[in-house]
Amino acid sequence: MPVISSLFSGADFYCPPPEVLAVETDRECRWHFSVIHIPTGLKADFYPGKLDATFAWAWQNRLVVESGSGPIYLAPPEYVILWKLIFYKEGKSPKHLRDISRILAVQTELPHRAFLMREIRERGLGSAWEEARQS
Repeated sequence: MPVISSLFSGADFYCPPPEVLAVETDRECRWHFSVIHIPTGLKADFYPGKLDATFAWAWQNRLVVESGSGPIYLAPPEYVILWKLIFYKEGKSPKHLRDISRILAVQTELPHRAFLMREIRERGLGSAWEEARQS
């Protein structure tokens, strides 16, 4: 992951050391790391992977934001919501429901709602989805 390290180097960013990135990217699935912009406290969570079919779907349906340094690719909100539901079902951390609630407050339109509803149904996440919508 030398590209990640080079993109988020310097005093303004916390990026995990290359050894940590190497361990995380060596996992089969569900690897994770965060980069923090120190002056603002903004955090970007990275959940790259390749084994679950939704990873390819998210890449094909990514959002592109142009910046002065080039395009920034973002996961579609439906993908983020799906994985927050999966993580909530596994660990019951209320932070995932809070995050989903905030996403839904900002993202009033879900252009890929059919994808999300299908995944919720197929993965048995209906009760977690209802909890998220009510929180």
